Amino acid sequence: MTLTEEISEDKILLEYNVGEAQILIVEREGKGYYIVKEPQIFGEAKELYDMLTGYLYRNLKPIFIEKDPIGYIESVLEEIAEELGIKSKYEEYYDVLHYYIVRDVVGYGKIDVLMKDPRVEEIAVEGPGIPVAVVHRDISEFYWLDTNIYFTNEEELRSFIQKLALKTGKHISTAYPILEARLPEGHRVALTLSKEVSGRGSSFVIRKFPNSPLTITHLLMLKTLSPLEAAYLWLIVEAQGLVFIIGAMATGKTSLLQSLATLIPPDARVITVEDTPELRLPHTHWDPLYTRRSYVPGDSWINIDLNDLVKFAWRRRAEYIIIGEVRGEEVQVLVQAAASGHGGLTTFHADNVESMILRLTSPPLNVKQSFLSLIWSIVVMRKLRIATTGRVVRRLTDIYEIVVNGDRVEKIKIFSWDPKTDTHRPDDVDEVLERSYRLKVIAERYGLSESDICRELKERQGFLEKLVEDEAFDYEVVSERLFKFYYQRRGIM
Repeated sequence: MTLTEEISEDKILLEYNVGEAQILIVEREGKGYYIVKEPQIFGEAKELYDMLTGYLYRNLKPIFIEKDPIGYIESVLEEIAEELGIKSKYEEYYDVLHYYIVRDVVGYGKIDVLMKDPRVEEIAVEGPGIPVAVVHRDISEFYWLDTNIYFTNEEELRSFIQKLALKTGKHISTAYPILEARLPEGHRVALTLSKEVSGRGSSFVIRKFPNSPLTITHLLMLKTLSPLEAAYLWLIVEAQGLVFIIGAMATGKTSLLQSLATLIPPDARVITVEDTPELRLPHTHWDPLYTRRSYVPGDSWINIDLNDLVKFAWRRRAEYIIIGEVRGEEVQVLVQAAASGHGGLTTFHADNVESMILRLTSPPLNVKQSFLSLIWSIVVMRKLRIATTGRVVRRLTDIYEIVVNGDRVEKIKIFSWDPKTDTHRPDDVDEVLERSYRLKVIAERYGLSESDICRELKERQGFLEKLVEDEAFDYEVVSERLFKFYYQRRGIM
């Protein structure tokens, strides 16, 4: 039985359309599947498709130089059909021909629906004959969903890999069989060619750049963190503290980083430094910087890495410097920037605070232990399965502050997550203030009393809860409400 047969016997978890394609997400024998049903093309329509695409591939000028590639294709198809003497048949099968020609010539071929589906976050295939798999935003029961899409042989998959490389403007070959680059839409792609380095053949992983970033209200609705935790982090961010978000891969670090960056005051100048564009800020004075690498041997381009860009960012007069992920010596520059008064946010691969400190203070990062006191808050993210429901979730499990006393690094737990009840503790503002060293620093810096800080936490917690209650999840709406919050408090509006 194939995936597309006997679906009535399966448990349908979700059903929706992406353009003309129907999407079914089903559970079968404890495993999740993402099934794509596209318009059918066979017989005479398939013969016309082969004839038209063959002509296009032989005679069409490169699509990527066109500002409107779909419009260009549409304008030449009718001329080609008339030239080939098949205009009446082309008009008869226009809908299905248009769908597949645009999909395969302009789009992403077999995975075009996955690329267009805004709910698909990642796409991967490990070789020919292996189902393409996806990570779905709305399905948390499974880590990955297998699709009913396959590349039948190595030749087909290899050709597709080379097409993806062409879309990025880079080069992949047996001489250099790996490529990490950005697609025109901003999606991150990692490719391997043939069996030069990957044992099962050509492969790819695409991490999609969201059309609309997840907002802080999305994360609150999903119970990733609590409104009080968000209010606490908001105060830390506004006070230009340095925040590290740590966790393993795919735990939601970048989503939380994106959400916290949106909480930065609207008139601040913010510089983001990334390998691949993932962050998007609503601030007028947002200054995004991206690394540049040369993949071709002998290329005259100079590599510009994260360390170069963070040093450069330090000189560009910003209140905040955000690094998508620190992995090397650039962390020393970030810490130095924090010492000079810049606010900072970043993500870091570490499972817990102890392993984070060990990595930071060891080669090649080599951050001096005394400088760890410049890190105001450490947020721990985890992806795990809840035992009572079987759901796979992303949770902020702990928030720590660290204080350095001589040779001793003391970690103070401010918040924690209870896996039995799926709740975040504490939920009392006074208890948070009692635990937090940094909130007391903020109070002293701005001449506030402890009751003032408690009132700030409560007000921000209530504001965020109201956003969720109002179902304000859209990125633009949330940004506007946050900016209005700042302006009203300053008496500008």
